[in-house]
This record gives sequence, structure tokens and C-alpha cells, in this order.
Amino acid sequence: MKKARSELEAAALSFETKCGRVFIRAMMVLLPLFVLDYFSPFFWFHRRSEIERKFPVQVVRQPQPYTMFGGVKNGILSEDIVLNGRGYMGKSVSVSKPPGEFRIFVLGGSTVFLGDPPISELVEEEFRRRGRENVRLYNYGVVSSVSGMALSRIVFEIADLEPDLVVMYNGGNDMLHPYEYDPRPGYPFNFIVYQNNPLLESDVRAYPGFKLLLYGSNLARSFFPHYFVRQFVPLKQERRKVGWGSDEWRTEVARRYVSNLVKSDRVSNAFGAGFIGFLQPMVCHKDPLSTEEKNNRPDPELEKHCRHVRDRILEQMTLLDKDSVPLLIDLSDVYDGMATTVFIDAVHTTQESKGVVAEAVYQHIVANFEIE
Repeated sequence: MKKARSELEAAALSFETKCGRVFIRAMMVLLPLFVLDYFSPFFWFHRRSEIERKFPVQVVRQPQPYTMFGGVKNGILSEDIVLNGRGYMGKSVSVSKPPGEFRIFVLGGSTVFLGDPPISELVEEEFRRRGRENVRLYNYGVVSSVSGMALSRIVFEIADLEPDLVVMYNGGNDMLHPYEYDPRPGYPFNFIVYQNNPLLESDVRAYPGFKLLLYGSNLARSFFPHYFVRQFVPLKQERRKVGWGSDEWRTEVARRYVSNLVKSDRVSNAFGAGFIGFLQPMVCHKDPLSTEEKNNRPDPELEKHCRHVRDRILEQMTLLDKDSVPLLIDLSDVYDGMATTVFIDAVHTTQESKGVVAEAVYQHIVANFEIE
């Protein structure tokens, strides 16, 4: 009996020893990983695009009602760049319009938001150069904004500020986003991510608790980003539903953009303002390309997609009823014939190149609207 008990105690001790050794070895492996993961955000593994590093998402894409997201009021981007009291770049607009001021609001994505100075200020300089000191342009560009969001911004923000003219300079995000992110035509940037927020999940069994635990690791996010995209976002399923990549899908992308232009025109007119849209230039529409532009251009399939959507946008504009045709100026090939480097990626240009667009925008505004 004593022998059996002794053998059991020895076996238990052996088991405890083995468990202890396993635990120690596990800690020797896991503890350095925990330490490395904790300190990694301070030193490396920041796999973000250049624009995300320069313009933090938490400052330029804060969630907002109706318009989806926008800039943080008085948000600080750097020591030299601070957003105004309404969350936009440049000067802020007052609620009451000074006597004699002609107000122009410029909406768009990062190509309107960015610049030193941005396009809106360059156009205002064109007016001042010609003695029109009363014309004020306000930059209402939001990084990653699409035309539907700009339409909402007209209704919920600009309409109360006595606009005289509303300008849309966009189209690029409306083409690029469905191809690369949320595939549903006309949807805001990455709406599919908001839609699949785990806090909205009512079925406890479907709550991705373990996956979210892994997502809390900076190392895991850095080395396995595609895994988390597959786990949290049903991108492939949504692409199949909408026929991603098909001609019908591209036609719908164009239709949504044109529809938003029509609505923006009507809404602006309803509040006593004129409206003009500019289909922005993209690298895939420029010929010839410099060596640098060839190296920075997107993949051929994406360029093909953007060219097809642009052609469908212009086709659909010709099919609208005369009473509902908004003023749309095609600037997609405004840099055609320039051999120098204009584009630094698919849509963003060098600062030196912005003057070409600003001059074109100014000329079309004065040609189509009577400015008092």
C-alpha cells in the first residue's frame, strides 16, 4: 500500500515537474514576445501609407453623422498644420456672410484637402489677381471623401452658410474605392468595416472574441494583416454580390456618381447657390507619362477600370434630360501633353502642378457664373 502511494506521489511530482518545465519554456518564449509587441509601436512595424502617416486617421476621418466622417475641429496634424474650428483646412467660414462677399465652397477628397497652398486658395488668388477681392473660397475637402458624402455635406453643413457657388472637384475616389475597398458603388470609404463592427453583432456565438484578442497584438496586425481583413470583413462575398469587375458594375459606379452630381446641383440651387462639378485628372488619363509616373502608377487593371468608368460617366451625362443636367467639366486630361512629372500616385499631384488645375477651375467659373 505504501509502495503504491509512493509511486502515485512520484508520478504526481513528475507530472508537476513536467508542467512546470512546459510553463517555464512557454514563458521564455511568450514573455519576450509580449515585451516586443508592447514596445514595437514606438519603434517599428508601422505599416501605414505615406498619406496615413502624414494625416492621421483619428484627425482627418473622425466619424460624423450623415456625412460619415470628417476632420476634427481644431485638429492638430503637425506643428504647422491645424484644422480650423469646423474641422477643415484653411480659413473658417462665419455663420453670417459679410456684405458683398461671394462665397464659394469647394468639396472633394484629399486632392482638395491637401496642398501648400491647396487648390481652393490658388483659385482665390486668381480672383484677387484680377481685382475680385470679395470672392472667398472655402476648402471643404475631406480625405477619402466620395461624391455621396459631399452631397450630404452640402445639405447638412454648407446650406446654412449662405453659399453663392458650390464646386465639386472629385471623381477619383468614386472610381478607386469600389475597386480597392468596399465594392458597393456609391458607398462611403470602407463603410463595410463600419457595418461589420463587432459591437453591432447581436449573436453572442458569432462575436469574434478570440480574433479580437489576436488583433490587439501590434505584431500580429503587422505580419498577418490579410488574415484579419478576411476574418472581420466579408469583402469577397460582397464583391460576388455586386458583380465586382463586370461591365454592369462599372456602369453602376458611374451612374451613382452622376446621380450625386444631379442631386448636388438641385440641392445647391434650392438654397440659392450655383453648382459646378469638375471630373478630376488621374495618372491613367495622362499621356505621355514621365519615368517617375510610370514607376508610381497603379496596376494596369485598376487603370483600365478607371478609364472605363470615366467613359461611362461622360456617356451618362449625355443621356440626362436637359432640365436635369448639372454643369460638369471634364478635367481628366488637363495634364495631357505634359512630359514632366505631375502625379505622385494615382490622383495626387506635385504642388507645382496644382496651378494648372486652379487656372482651369477659375476660367470655367467666370465663364459660367456671374459674380457680383
